[in-house]
Amino acid sequence: MSASFKRIDYSLRPAKHAERRMLCELYRRVTPFCRIENYVYVGFGSIWFSDFSLFHRALGIKDMISIEQAVTAENRIEENKPFRIPVIFSHSKDALPKLDWTKHHLLWLDYDDTLSLEMLHDMQTVASRAKSGTVLTISVQCSTAPQVAEAKVDNQPGSPNALDRFINLFGRERVPHETVEVDLYSWRLGQLSRKILLQEIEAGLAARNSGSHENQMKFKQICEIEYEDGAKMTTLVGVFYSPEEEHLLAQCHFETLDFLPNEATPIRINVPKLTVRELKKLESQLPLQEGDNLQIGNIPLSDANHFVSLYRYLPNFAVLEG
Repeated sequence: MSASFKRIDYSLRPAKHAERRMLCELYRRVTPFCRIENYVYVGFGSIWFSDFSLFHRALGIKDMISIEQAVTAENRIEENKPFRIPVIFSHSKDALPKLDWTKHHLLWLDYDDTLSLEMLHDMQTVASRAKSGTVLTISVQCSTAPQVAEAKVDNQPGSPNALDRFINLFGRERVPHETVEVDLYSWRLGQLSRKILLQEIEAGLAARNSGSHENQMKFKQICEIEYEDGAKMTTLVGVFYSPEEEHLLAQCHFETLDFLPNEATPIRINVPKLTVRELKKLESQLPLQEGDNLQIGNIPLSDANHFVSLYRYLPNFAVLEG
């Protein structure tokens, strides 16, 4: 997990902003399991702590923990953190097992890089320990699998191709047999990454549940998200629950979230490119009532539709020039 704050100002990424606000709305729904302000939020704060600020202010969460592996930036991170957030300067694989797993957690493992074995190890850690009602969010980069570049550099006769390298790294048992090399690119890599992450969570639960008929645990996927703020990113969100508390899961009513698609497809966050005047024109007609027709004038239809579907979550800012 690289120090992405050296490359990216997370506060200026509009799609990421929308994702944070969507997750905030989703996290509100877990109150049947536990009062939301009594949850522990665990994330990767970097130097921006944007998610921490939002979840503290909007949800009232006070118990928050940031995991940061960039030990060389410790002083800068400590100077920039808001509130009294303890920062664990360690790799997630070492930090996660040390959390107090008797508590309800909102975990956002927001990795900067493409899928790795260390991430899968983290899935096993969480799945083997999570309390019923814990929400797990995982984000990974999915522009291109690094094995593609490796294969291009090592182009000797008989050297493994990109797909073989990917399979050799993760193991034949993890990579679906129908996977082809084009799945190592773009949104198809995102789909493959989510599938492997979910399989790892299920494998961790299978091992956990095999030991006893008591304290069984399940995982319910809530949604998948795709967006691009420079690099392509994909996110998987789900909640752990025990059979005894399945009725609480139903009371969360995740299915009524307005940003969830009607069909089983990822939420694609496309930030429309609109002028301030165009934004005001569309906002003045929202929220649409049943039977209303949106008046878009010369605004591109695709941009108008993206705005209508996501306007509650998009950033509201403009650049003033003069």
